Amino acid sequence: MNRNLTATILLILAVAIYFTFTSGLWNDAAGVKAVNDQYSGAIASAQKLISVRDNVLKQYNDISPQDQSNLDKMLPSTVDNIRLIINLNNIALQHGFSLKGISAAASQDKSGSGAASNAGTNGSISAPTLDTVVISFSVSAPYQQFISFMQDLEANLRIMDVTHLSVSANDTGTYDFSVQMNTYWLRQ
Repeated sequence: MNRNLTATILLILAVAIYFTFTSGLWNDAAGVKAVNDQYSGAIASAQKLISVRDNVLKQYNDISPQDQSNLDKMLPSTVDNIRLIINLNNIALQHGFSLKGISAAASQDKSGSGAASNAGTNGSISAPTLDTVVISFSVSAPYQQFISFMQDLEANLRIMDVTHLSVSANDTGTYDFSVQMNTYWLRQ
């Protein structure tokens, strides 16, 4: 009987220890395991991201320096109004005339700047924003020379959209052209 009493006391003591001490440790261990699983998932996601970044970087490095230069001319990452005006005037000079009243101004896009600032506040990386530079100029030239000038602008690497064109005739056989166009740049 003494053996049965000792076994019963030990069994009751084991159940009591489980409910008072071991179950709390078991719950703590389950919580640590859940946090560990989250960290493991984050590490796996980071490894996938590193793999994608390395792949994109490899693809970018595979682009030839000439093609990188051409891409930068097509969609520059800075606004350089002076260089843009000089390039436009050089193209015009190749056709025997010069541009008058040239102006270039970056447009103020309220939605683009707000999106970039909001993206920075919530911890995510902001996406590049496409901004516009509005260029306007006037020129007096024969019709065919102006058409050749516009074709050269069209063949230029820099993306330009003509938004306004007005023409008036002169008695001298030349025309007065007033042009407004948009070109773009990529704000990082």
